[in-house]
Amino acid sequence: MGSSSTGNGPVRLSRRELEVARLVAEGLTNREIATRLFLSERTVDGHLEHVREKLGVNTRAQIATWVTRQGDPSPAPVAAAAPAPPTVSRPSRVLRRRWLIVAAAVLVVVEAVVVLQLQGPQGPTIVTVAGSSPVTEGSVGYFSGEGGRPTAAVMSLPSDVAISRDGSIYVADYRNQAIRRVADGRIVTWAGRGDNDLEAGKFGPSVKIGHASNIAVDPNGRPFVLTNWNRKLEVWTIEPERTMTLVVIVGPSSTQFGEYWPPPVGGLAIGANGTMYLSDRSANLVYRYVFSDQSLKVVAGTGHAGYSNDGAAATGAMLDRPGGLAVDRHGNLYIADSGNNRIRKVDTNGTITTVAGGGGKYYGDTGDGGPATKARLSFPFGVAVARDGTIYIADTGNNRLREVMPSGTIRALAGTGTAGSAGDGGPALSAQLSAPEGIALDGNGNLFVADTVNLRVREVIGVNP
Repeated sequence: MGSSSTGNGPVRLSRRELEVARLVAEGLTNREIATRLFLSERTVDGHLEHVREKLGVNTRAQIATWVTRQGDPSPAPVAAAAPAPPTVSRPSRVLRRRWLIVAAAVLVVVEAVVVLQLQGPQGPTIVTVAGSSPVTEGSVGYFSGEGGRPTAAVMSLPSDVAISRDGSIYVADYRNQAIRRVADGRIVTWAGRGDNDLEAGKFGPSVKIGHASNIAVDPNGRPFVLTNWNRKLEVWTIEPERTMTLVVIVGPSSTQFGEYWPPPVGGLAIGANGTMYLSDRSANLVYRYVFSDQSLKVVAGTGHAGYSNDGAAATGAMLDRPGGLAVDRHGNLYIADSGNNRIRKVDTNGTITTVAGGGGKYYGDTGDGGPATKARLSFPFGVAVARDGTIYIADTGNNRLREVMPSGTIRALAGTGTAGSAGDGGPALSAQLSAPEGIALDGNGNLFVADTVNLRVREVIGVNP
């Protein structure tokens, strides 16, 4: 028994919950705890959830802090009567006094650290930067707010987001078939929702762009859009004056569109060396497009759904509904292999490996605090990579964002795992998300997420400063 981290009185943990909490404080992962206590990993997850609820905390670090403050809460054994102590010599008394002073100093330092942890920031915070609830709760068929305040606008299943160097936010407003731009405190349609067919040279807001589910921005700030206009997979760019330019036609698209949870057409990412990558979700392929010679080449996938060839050539590897893409500063490509519940990496030599997710076709929500390749994901649709190599994942089916540290350890970043929209203005780990899809980093280390079923774009502040 002890006090909760919020100071709301004593907390009573069961014997098993206390054992789990102590092992968390020792730094063990859920799998290691399960092995130590001869439990299933699912049972450990359940005990941890109860511990978090009782303590009123969200992270493993907060549980460890609570254990540190409680010391050893088990009752002290009853001691038998002891014989009279021997006479203590003067040197022994001096030595004992010194040890007591050292012990007291250590306790003061530990308490100071705990206080600083409790008073300091509780990790990244989350806020809404665009989107609001529609007139009819639960509806996805509304469009409003043109030219006004972004957080007063209504979007319909936004599926992707991209950030330019000047801080402009571009949103793929999926069901509204529009690309919207947030800048200078206003939200404006940049392309789509028009009456004209999509043709080069036409004004973006005057044309139809189909289900443009993915968007990326080049180093010059131009947005590129992956769409299935007229049942063809195409990439277009929107020029600064908002005219449309065709970049490449990949071929027919057979993507089936969902009403509630939109499957992306594919994925889109632009590297710093004049290349663009795009994934065709329905064809299970990833392409590289080179701007200088306008060449289009398959760099990953065989065209057949499955999982294979890790550690070998990416062109011989099977993918399963590849979605979001990202390119790191070294030119390595990251693929949200959503049907395989994995994030995979194609290095500059063309070799493919798994960097997160180890459950194959079996989705799940486990592994935080341990190796990312042993964790389970659930239909991850989005991926982003920071300059230091940290990988960010939109774990769509789990309603969470997760991060893989350069060391290879995975941990939760945002979301409780339960679908919902609560938590704005507070810790990201305490907030609720609902099927987040596209994610993007800005130049200041903030992560933006298309919180799709919540009809919003949200910002997780300070994830990679």
